[in-house]
Amino acid sequence: MRKYMMRPLLSLERLFFLEKEGKVRYRYGKEAEEVERMDYLEFIARVTSHIPDKCQVTICYFGLYANAHRGKVRKSKEAAHKLLVIEEEEARVPRRGWAETIQKVYQVDPTVCHQSGAR
Repeated sequence: MRKYMMRPLLSLERLFFLEKEGKVRYRYGKEAEEVERMDYLEFIARVTSHIPDKCQVTICYFGLYANAHRGKVRKSKEAAHKLLVIEEEEARVPRRGWAETIQKVYQVDPTVCHQSGAR
């Protein structure tokens, strides 16, 4: 919608309603020399076709601001500064089980029943 605020879809100075005929006349072109006549319902249909659907993106970026251009620039920078880094895998240290951790912290064996003493 912001796009139409900067530049309107059509000029009201070039638009005329012919009541007797029930038609709309619109002058267009650089010097507004060309004229088109149409039924008022057709005119409404043409104008409303420019209203975007809900959540439809209406702004397209070209040139330097386009996604494709930014992606190409990013790839070229990555390719120019790409260094090979060889990382050695660290040996995986197995995690302690829950019982060992509780035993270390609270000095109590959680696998032993405190009433009967059975495991």
